[in-house]
Amino acid sequence: MTEHKHGGDLTLGGQRVHERLTREEPELIARVLSRIQAEVADYRRLPVEELAGDIAGITRQAVRAFARSLREDRELTAAELRQVGASAVRRAEEGFPLEAVLTAYHVGAREIFAAGSASSDCADVADLLEVADRVLAFAGTVTGAVTRGYLEELRTKVGQEHTARRTLLSVLVDGGPVDVVARSAGITLPARYVVLSVELGPHADEASPGVDAEIAVRRKLRRFLAAFEQACGDGVLASLDGPGGLVLLPLSDRLADRHAVLDAAGRAAGVTVLAAAETAAPPEVRAVAAQTAEVLDVLRWFGRPPGLYGLDDVLVEYQLTRPGAARDRLAAALDPLAAHPELVETLDAYLALDTNRRRTAAQLHVHPNTVDYRLRRIRDLTGIDPLHPAGLPRIIAASAARRAPH
Repeated sequence: MTEHKHGGDLTLGGQRVHERLTREEPELIARVLSRIQAEVADYRRLPVEELAGDIAGITRQAVRAFARSLREDRELTAAELRQVGASAVRRAEEGFPLEAVLTAYHVGAREIFAAGSASSDCADVADLLEVADRVLAFAGTVTGAVTRGYLEELRTKVGQEHTARRTLLSVLVDGGPVDVVARSAGITLPARYVVLSVELGPHADEASPGVDAEIAVRRKLRRFLAAFEQACGDGVLASLDGPGGLVLLPLSDRLADRHAVLDAAGRAAGVTVLAAAETAAPPEVRAVAAQTAEVLDVLRWFGRPPGLYGLDDVLVEYQLTRPGAARDRLAAALDPLAAHPELVETLDAYLALDTNRRRTAAQLHVHPNTVDYRLRRIRDLTGIDPLHPAGLPRIIAASAARRAPH
């Protein structure tokens, strides 16, 4: 019966296998990634950033773990298997197929064996068989860790806590017995929430050729929420899709600088964020969420740059865009401009640039005299003179009313 040989002594082609794997690690990882992309179609849909970052990182961890297991003549440790499982959790969060993840690990195992057995000859048969057996055992072990991590994440997604939080968010937003639902779910409500209505810009990966846009969107949302959870703890509630949605953050000292927290979340997701925020006690969330959604609309209509805003930042614009007969009449005052898009464009630029005619001309790439002529045409068509102090408030109000949806 063949005696078990210490893994650190396994030698092929005159060199210990674990030493060869360590020396050739960068080239080996590059070959694994290239082969995964070539043989597993789902990986070709991933953003380049993820392949070069997370996927390359876990590939490096796996290669090093196998090399260590050979050198130390042992199986993978619990810590090494947790790293594998954590990567599988991230793939599950993104909705990435489990079959593809498992196939990728087997591709990597074959490439590890090919690298370790390079230059072997007839004298190495015994060690070659031993290395092959250890590679197969390694593949089986990581397959189990991947499957466990992936399936546990899926169970978590549909588990009791997830359902309870979704129910609590629904009750907060739609109205209902908030305290009863929180107690039954074992959730302690904060005294107040920061209610955020957010609009997320698109991530570059969403429009990249060959990249699965749905995976890119889910990844964006996961990173966005993860940043809030890191800053605020596990009491964050959210209802988001690709363009944005609603986020409730428990109000605490961690949110002393809300602008910084929002900026960090945007950077983590790799997108711009336009957000409206107000604080609310749990029973007030329904009304405040509706108001922040309206403020977000106003921010969008008036082209405000990405950032965090409150109602106080757009009080005039908000009031001017509320539904009613006055708003409709104000908007109708600009109806004569509908057939003259160049006049509408000039008026919008003129108002956005604080009625500075020269800056307006520069933005529109026309002569300042052209701006003056167009403003006089607006006066003739509407009866409101944007160049006169008395006419300016009225035309600002009319422009605001025109932006609001009817």
